[in-house]
Amino acid sequence: MGNYTFQWRQAFRAFPEMLEGALVTLQISILSMLIGVTIAVLLAVARDSKTRWLRAPATAWVEVARNTPALFQIYMAHFGLGSFGIYLSPYAALLAGIAFNNAGYLCETFRGAMRAI
Repeated sequence: MGNYTFQWRQAFRAFPEMLEGALVTLQISILSMLIGVTIAVLLAVARDSKTRWLRAPATAWVEVARNTPALFQIYMAHFGLGSFGIYLSPYAALLAGIAFNNAGYLCETFRGAMRAI
């Protein structure tokens, strides 16, 4: 480490931006969880369906969400959808990627809970 001293003035000057970033993080967390829970309930019902055309897409969603890294999913929401002509803002792409990931994991939690009842 040597002779490094922390620069408190610079840290305090950056505090408003850090607080703004923390608020965006909180907002993304809450919104992605609400969207993810809503989608997960629908996916859990579809995964337990006896109808193949409901079960197959839901199973594919869960398998992709659980078997690819969340960062890859966010990148695909931002950069990958552009190749199909769907352009999202960075905020919307982040929200979509995290909600996609949450829905995949929460679906299995809800499906296990429904089967236990």
